[in-house]
Amino acid sequence: MPNGYGSVIGGGPTMGGIGGPYGMGTVPYWWGAPYGWTDLDLYDYNNNFVLDDDEITALVKDNIESDPFIPPFDTNHIEVEVKNRVVTLSGTVKTPRSKPLSYADAFWSTGVADVISNVEVAPPERKEGQRMKSR
Repeated sequence: MPNGYGSVIGGGPTMGGIGGPYGMGTVPYWWGAPYGWTDLDLYDYNNNFVLDDDEITALVKDNIESDPFIPPFDTNHIEVEVKNRVVTLSGTVKTPRSKPLSYADAFWSTGVADVISNVEVAPPERKEGQRMKSR
């Protein structure tokens, strides 16, 4: 078994705790520093894996492009920039629903801490002599 799962189920060192039920140590594994200390920068305080900015950028772009409710001509005009896990969306879209949907796709992506949406909705195009519909 990987280190840190205790000695009850045949695992290796417990990294700061005695073996407990189901092979878990009785204290968090990082208390056993320096053994396993180098893994801390890959995980946040809840032991969730943290991605770097380039990986988050690729993930957010993929989530926006694969959203079936955002038209393809809008996904091509949304730009994604990530700095310190904060996603900034920019660009101009034609469909009004693409703005909140792209925000939601970015917000729920793994590793994102916050989202700033600078996406603008373009005014509807009119042909010459065409009147706007009244609501």
